[in-house]
Amino acid sequence: MLSFAFPVDKAGTMAAKFLSARIGPKAVAMGGAFTAIANDGSAMYWNPAGIGYNRIRNIYVNHSDWIADISFDYFSISVPLKNSHVLGINITSVTMGEMEVTRYGNEDTGETFSASDHAFGITYAMNLTDRFSVGFNGKYIQEKIANNHANGWALDIGTLFETPYGFRLGTSIS
Repeated sequence: MLSFAFPVDKAGTMAAKFLSARIGPKAVAMGGAFTAIANDGSAMYWNPAGIGYNRIRNIYVNHSDWIADISFDYFSISVPLKNSHVLGINITSVTMGEMEVTRYGNEDTGETFSASDHAFGITYAMNLTDRFSVGFNGKYIQEKIANNHANGWALDIGTLFETPYGFRLGTSIS
């Protein structure tokens, strides 16, 4: 008898799950294949190196109403600095309305609770050459449901290379 055992460990995979929601109609329509294309305000989400090519101030706002009174919002602003450096801030938020608390054996408590998730980020990107940029997005993350809270930090790193053949190569680690 031949037997294979593979450990399946999902511990810790649900923290800040709201950050995996896709933003931007163009990126969503492309199935999320946006790492090498992002060069607007959504680049802080997809690939922070993408804002390195911004030469003007850029404001990006995204709002989506989901089912069950859940709202997803994303806001970013980027400002070009001197010598091909760009600084940006971004906010990602998921909020929901009040829900009734139910308990086994006493379903009608009259109590309510809510939940929310927020991420506040600062992005820095720079062009190392006229074809290669690198970017970093540091985030403070808050999650809340009822009386439970969780906080954490995250760092996204991205690169973007424009080839002389008319296509881009991008990497992003989130």
